[in-house]
Amino acid sequence: MKQEYYVTMLGEFTISFKNKKIYDQSNRSKKPWNLIEYLMANRDRTVSQEELTDLLWDDSESDNPSGALKVLLHRARKSLEPIMTEDGDDLIVLKRGEYSWNHDVVTRVDTDEFELLCNRASVKSLPKDERIDLYSEALALYKGDFLPRNNEGWVIPISSYYHKIYMNAVRELIALYYEGQRYEEIINVCRKALTVEKLDESLYFDLINALYKSGQQAEALKQYSDSTDMFYKRFGITPSPELKSLYKTIVKTTKSIETDIGIIKEDLCEQGEAQGAFFCEYEFFKDVYQLEARACARSGDSIYLCLITLSSTTDEDAPLKVMNRAMEDLQFAINETLRRGDVLARYSMSQYVILLPTASYENVEMIMKRISSAFYRKYMKKDIGIQYKLQPLDPKV
Repeated sequence: MKQEYYVTMLGEFTISFKNKKIYDQSNRSKKPWNLIEYLMANRDRTVSQEELTDLLWDDSESDNPSGALKVLLHRARKSLEPIMTEDGDDLIVLKRGEYSWNHDVVTRVDTDEFELLCNRASVKSLPKDERIDLYSEALALYKGDFLPRNNEGWVIPISSYYHKIYMNAVRELIALYYEGQRYEEIINVCRKALTVEKLDESLYFDLINALYKSGQQAEALKQYSDSTDMFYKRFGITPSPELKSLYKTIVKTTKSIETDIGIIKEDLCEQGEAQGAFFCEYEFFKDVYQLEARACARSGDSIYLCLITLSSTTDEDAPLKVMNRAMEDLQFAINETLRRGDVLARYSMSQYVILLPTASYENVEMIMKRISSAFYRKYMKKDIGIQYKLQPLDPKV
């Protein structure tokens, strides 16, 4: 039986033969590895000299692309020497000006196996447990996107192709796990998938929902907070209505029956010394707003809603990193200025909302000016400006 080569292209590029393995981790020799990887990605065909020279060199890079390609072939073969067969067969073959991976060498590649497993798992008529096993085996092969160290243009469409197959497999497997209420498995799948795809809010939704359904409410709330903070800071976007609705559901159903009022009182107490305004999630802020609206209808007290907005002072939008820093400084200024009975929440990537109870319009104007002054003391650059708007609450009769 012939010994076979095993190649990984998902997450890293390696070629293994018997107990030997080589990697594409030499920064000094990118072109030989680019040649090897391109021939491996196109292993089912031969590649012309013209195609390779166009791929590997700009017109200005080489006066003799044919000669440069032969030199590069020699360097690529040298890189492959540690895994040569005992017969010394060249793994890259050159025949009549056409290049290819040696078709006489038995070669298994993880991308082929991954795609085959996903195709088999997608057959709806298969038993559910068999589909789960096939998807699980496929996802275990996907250790990252296609050739992540290679930033050449030809890699991008292939990487997108396998990434799309992977995300579809993740969603199919999560759906199958939901049918069996296998929430721990959903958590594991989501956590791994989020290392590959950090932009997919549906993965965060499923992770938070599975944590909640499995009884890990505190962890679900923490994950919601971490996720929304990440979306604000890294991508400048607010959570979707679906994710906000899930948060409210979790908050409303986290408590079990408790008969000891002392335990409840202890649980209600704020941990640590209370300093500055009370910061909360916007969904909770809405509940506080509605409660205050009811209260001021009875008492006649005036309560003001304040919206503070940061914006670029130039014609261009502020970079996300700059806005994140400014928002941190603004929150510090708000906490430094407001009382412990005031409530604030982040409304968007560049805005906070504040409730100021028992305050006159003149007092609120003065508070806003103090916040502005505190902000400019903390954030001393001139590229971000601060504006605010005020409105009294409408009593809820």
